[in-house]
Amino acid sequence: MVQSQKKRFRDERSGTKHVNIEYIKPLDRVYVKYVYSDSDPQEIIYNNDGDDYKKGSNARFGLISRADLGRTSFFINSEGRYSDSDNETDIIIKRAYGVLSFAGLELEVGKDSQWWGPGRHGSILLSNNPEPMNIIKITNPHPVLLPWIFKYLGPFNFTVFATELEKDRVVPKPYLWGMRFNFKPIPYFEIGLQRTALLGGEGRSEDLKTWWDSFTGMGENPAVDIAGDPENVEAGDQRVGCDIKLTLPLKWQPLQVYAEAAGEDEAGGLPTKWAYLGGIYLLRILGLERSDFRAEYANTYLKGLPNVWYNHDIYRTGYTYKGRIIGHHMGTDSRDLFFEMSYRVPEINGWIKLSYDKEKHNLSGSTNPTKVESSVGVKFDVGGGVSMEGRYISGRLKDYEDLSDKESRINLMSFELSYNF
Repeated sequence: MVQSQKKRFRDERSGTKHVNIEYIKPLDRVYVKYVYSDSDPQEIIYNNDGDDYKKGSNARFGLISRADLGRTSFFINSEGRYSDSDNETDIIIKRAYGVLSFAGLELEVGKDSQWWGPGRHGSILLSNNPEPMNIIKITNPHPVLLPWIFKYLGPFNFTVFATELEKDRVVPKPYLWGMRFNFKPIPYFEIGLQRTALLGGEGRSEDLKTWWDSFTGMGENPAVDIAGDPENVEAGDQRVGCDIKLTLPLKWQPLQVYAEAAGEDEAGGLPTKWAYLGGIYLLRILGLERSDFRAEYANTYLKGLPNVWYNHDIYRTGYTYKGRIIGHHMGTDSRDLFFEMSYRVPEINGWIKLSYDKEKHNLSGSTNPTKVESSVGVKFDVGGGVSMEGRYISGRLKDYEDLSDKESRINLMSFELSYNF
């Protein structure tokens, strides 16, 4: 039993390099998915690459193609989408990117999603809640030791990316960039430092000085420029965060404890107006080898400072992409409490999951819209490369402005069938 727990935590303790095998797979995976909701399900649909289901029947049918040609690799996920509410079928490229490997680095160009930090239900700065973005990203896929005294920080990974956001915004087509550093000073302890920033956009400066000022944090949200003219200020919208994860493969109870915190603004050169997230993950519960449990709490509410997080005086569309929050799906001025219990069935590569989520919004206001969500999900392999997954979600909404009644319920069912070649 102890050995099996050590095996499950092996990837947490060391980064193992894999040998590349060249291949081209025009069809790597195909899938069909059916989703039915008896009401508008937007409040209970998140962290799904920005896919918006409608009331009634929704269908998704897609295929995934891959190629690994040594130093270059490619990934394409095309998808057809149908909703009976508008009786239209759209064909989209959900994700598509190429990766070039060189000098221990990887350069990725294309449409992809990202997730930063140890949180599983949400991430303060970067999640897959919005639609995948067209990005340029560079990272080191395998941890390295830094020279000199920095080697004591342990194995090191970094990620740097940049993207241009959509045109339909108050400030059209601004740039979003970010960087993340990850260290593991001891085998069971991991530290992350991260930062994202918005800059530029139509009618705003995008020259090298603006990028440099954004990178160095200079001129963050000044009230006026040197000449005293507020119209000439090229302010950015920056967020800085850190996270930690402690993994303890204890004989009696393996567990992980993690936390993330980020500042929405700066004062005196330091982050301020903090949001935070914390969680605990129990692998095996009281000797039940196949079960696990997770609890996670997140907060973007600051007393006396309403609606600070994910908002900005200049970039008034907020920290969003195509209508979806780029960070934690609960949004600003909110709290989220999440529990999940799962039972693994390795014989059929399956699992059963039960979850509970409670979100409370507009905490600075007199009315606090509240969502309570419960779900059950199941996944298993049928055999021959075929797998099935189903889920039922029940949501209860209270005090939302767009509700005709003070309280409303949402029921959503989904079923997915996939085949791996």
